[in-house]
Amino acid sequence: MESRELWERNSLLAEAFCSRDDRVREAQAVMDEAVASRTRTLAAFAITVGSDAAVADLMGLNEREVRVARRTVGKEDARIVADQLLSPPAETSPQPPETAPVPPPAAMPAQPTAPVPAPSDERPPETARAQMPHPRPESAPPSRPPLTEQTSTGAQVVWTAGMDSVLLWSWESGLDLQTVAEELGLSSKELLLRAQRLAAEGRLAPKAPAYDVSQSGRHRRHTTMPYPVVPDSPETLYMSSSPYT
Repeated sequence: MESRELWERNSLLAEAFCSRDDRVREAQAVMDEAVASRTRTLAAFAITVGSDAAVADLMGLNEREVRVARRTVGKEDARIVADQLLSPPAETSPQPPETAPVPPPAAMPAQPTAPVPAPSDERPPETARAQMPHPRPESAPPSRPPLTEQTSTGAQVVWTAGMDSVLLWSWESGLDLQTVAEELGLSSKELLLRAQRLAAEGRLAPKAPAYDVSQSGRHRRHTTMPYPVVPDSPETLYMSSSPYT
């Protein structure tokens, strides 16, 4: 049987043996390197101590093995190995990583700027009409708040248009001011102050009562007719003999 035919029939076993043989060869190379390193170290130990027997007794070896190692390596190589093993390793400071030089700002290419369009003064009438603000329905002018009167006691009396109408009608009709004040829930002094203000504004004009048709001639023309006068102070409101007090 030829070798080729034998290999083809037993290829699996042959390839398995080859892989194992490669592993042995690699291990043998590592072993040889380890043995050589051991021999150099032993020779450096013997050279440093100066006695093969002392090293053999200390390490539990045969004196002949120590002597063979020292002679194989040599005195000079053994001293070099001893110096390398005894000298402390040099502390190397970490060097900062090299950074690429940054080009100066002038060397950088300038980026082109986009032209800004000039604002046009003319606008289409549709655009101008669309941009005109429209009046908002809720922006109506606020209604005028009711007037308030500040009394001497510090309380504020809110005078409404209806209260002013009652006061004007009562004054023109000749009603009693105290009765009107009680009806409005106010004091006579507050009512008088409001009457003075209305008189100052020209809204409370004195009204003369109707003449008696039974009077005639000179007697009627020269008779002094009483006019309602607004008192100047609240005290005169109770001391006056006018029919309105």
